[in-house]
Amino acid sequence: MTTEEAHDIMTQLQELEFPNAFHKARKIALLKAGGIPTMSKLFAVTGQNNRRNAGKRAVDTEILLREVQSKDRGSIRYMQAVARMNYFHFRYRKAGKILDGDLLHTLGDGLVESLRVVDEQEWRKLTDVEKCAIGVFHKNLGEDMEIPFAPLPSAQIGWANGLHFATELRDWTIQYEAAVAKPVATNDQYVRVYVDSATSALPKAITLLLRKALGSELDDTMRTSLYLEAPGSILKPALEAFTNIRKLALRHLSLPRPSFLAVKAVEDDPNSISGLYNFNHPSLRPWYVKPTFWGRWGPVALLLRMLGGRAPGTGGDKYYPQGYDLKTIGPRPQEGKGLDEMRTTVEFLKARGSAGCPFSNGGKI
Repeated sequence: MTTEEAHDIMTQLQELEFPNAFHKARKIALLKAGGIPTMSKLFAVTGQNNRRNAGKRAVDTEILLREVQSKDRGSIRYMQAVARMNYFHFRYRKAGKILDGDLLHTLGDGLVESLRVVDEQEWRKLTDVEKCAIGVFHKNLGEDMEIPFAPLPSAQIGWANGLHFATELRDWTIQYEAAVAKPVATNDQYVRVYVDSATSALPKAITLLLRKALGSELDDTMRTSLYLEAPGSILKPALEAFTNIRKLALRHLSLPRPSFLAVKAVEDDPNSISGLYNFNHPSLRPWYVKPTFWGRWGPVALLLRMLGGRAPGTGGDKYYPQGYDLKTIGPRPQEGKGLDEMRTTVEFLKARGSAGCPFSNGGKI
């Protein structure tokens, strides 16, 4: 399977078949990063794991992931998103504060959760061809982010195809979590900042319900590491019933989603005024959201405001309503920095081949 074929399949899955599943998979994968002690400690010491900065950091990270997952590997937006992530990681990798295993785990979690959420919660399971496409994508992304695959069993002899790679990366990721994910104070702090603070204006029962719902998405290892509560004997069957009803409704009562209703991971076109890209996905803090009438007064917007959210355009430019720039997105202290390093990375990515099958020679490292 070529990179272009894998991208076409990924686009079909994310925009038409399972947009909700891939959105959830991204969220859960980002949450699980905080269950690895070396990662949660790094988040704490960088000053980004606090209520003032955490919301923007989460959105920035999600945007970068959405860009690389939805854009063709040969596109400038994919390359800029990869270059931005590599710039953020470089100094911490050089200082030994981000381990190669942690990065491989983060890459693997994106794959693990995509496979798990679709197979467990959607109206049908992924086919082997679709799993192969997901494996091809993650193999390419790992190479572009300079993540060593050495811990995987077939790293020296190579992989037969994307499905083979996906299977090994999935299994290794789960084993890595079992070995290193332990409950430490910074993991608890991570969850309290990213989860509890989102519902701080609501009754504590709502926060507990959210924590238990998230706990239902995790195995015992990661739930314990993140200090999240198990769903319990009432919530667990209720969530399972909702999932099963949704499966039946989608399988038997829903028509295929037409292309004009495709759910875009990111906007295809920039803001006509600013030339930047808006992120028009509902959230409690409207980072990069264009303040349209519907965005401020639509039913979803009103519901979010009832839950303590902010309307797009609140505070003037506080939430960057003009949009984001992939060359500068990130923590405020890093805005405008790393442009030379990013330019070098983009030139390197342009020079490498991107359309063929990454396993044509066995995918050896």
